[in-house]
Amino acid sequence: MLALAVGALMTSRKTPLSPDELQLLNRSVEITAPIKPELRKDPVADSILLYRVTRVFEPSFDQLQPGRAYGTALLSWLPTLYRLPFLVFGLWLGGALWWVSRRLFNNEGGYVALALFCFSPLVILASSRINAEIIAAWGLFGIVYTAIGVGHTLYSPPRRWPPRILLLGLAFGFTAAAHLGAALLGAGLAIFFLLYLSPSDRTLAALAVFATAWLVAFIFLLGCYGWDSSFSGLLTYAGETLRPSMPRVGSFASWLEPINLPTIALLLVALAVFAGWKRTRYFGNWTPLLVIVLIVLLQFPGTAPVIWIAPFVYVFAGGIAADLLESRYRRSTQVVLASFIGLQALLSFPLHW
Repeated sequence: MLALAVGALMTSRKTPLSPDELQLLNRSVEITAPIKPELRKDPVADSILLYRVTRVFEPSFDQLQPGRAYGTALLSWLPTLYRLPFLVFGLWLGGALWWVSRRLFNNEGGYVALALFCFSPLVILASSRINAEIIAAWGLFGIVYTAIGVGHTLYSPPRRWPPRILLLGLAFGFTAAAHLGAALLGAGLAIFFLLYLSPSDRTLAALAVFATAWLVAFIFLLGCYGWDSSFSGLLTYAGETLRPSMPRVGSFASWLEPINLPTIALLLVALAVFAGWKRTRYFGNWTPLLVIVLIVLLQFPGTAPVIWIAPFVYVFAGGIAADLLESRYRRSTQVVLASFIGLQALLSFPLHW
């Protein structure tokens, strides 16, 4: 995690704000200005959370004056401060990935998944730029595995349900506030896992949990829109977002760039092992693979889901690696993993040096 934090900070420090980022900053100033929503020329349709978090670490105008202590230094670090919330979400996603993969595959699988995540050029770039995708990626990952946890929790007494229902609702809320398309995809996955994993006599309870979680998400969304009529912009936009578009394979072309080849090689090996070794075809491994396939096939207008699949790719690779490390191929697996992860780490260095 420290490697990801340092890499993303250095990448952010050396990269000037792009025209798209400057446009987002100007838009965030307009949106967060204390004016009546009806006076805004262009209501926010989607990604309201992007505009809210962009200015979280922005220093005040007085602090930026050259005559003030540290004013000049703050000014030089301003692009990094604007991007800092997205590094926080990247680290948050890494922590969630570590917790999930470690619970599923023990320490070795967790370390493999986390190493691939921290040295991923896609993750480093997403954590060092102003973008909604890293927020949506965290939210979608949280939706899937929180829904799985809630499905298992339904076997326990009802008094134990509320905390996880609240977590699921917040995951829906964060994701919908980042990208409504990601939240809709997450909703489909959540209802599937809730119904698949819950007891047969608690199907109605699973549906009630799903509805309650979305009620929490709705309240969270209203708060993001300032509890006013600007929320109607999202409702208008939802009519278009509800219609998935045809798969755009080109959206994932960045995965095939040379800088990502070690990870792609490990993924291909993991897929081959999954197809040929029955022991690896269990719930913990097919879940991330199912999500990857659905994200590729079900794409929504205005989204760029290249980073959404990243944590699921690394969890899948970590799961297969954990199975191989428990087999008679342990030594050769260790050599292959160390070689490819080390090469991926070396290839990621040019991003921040």
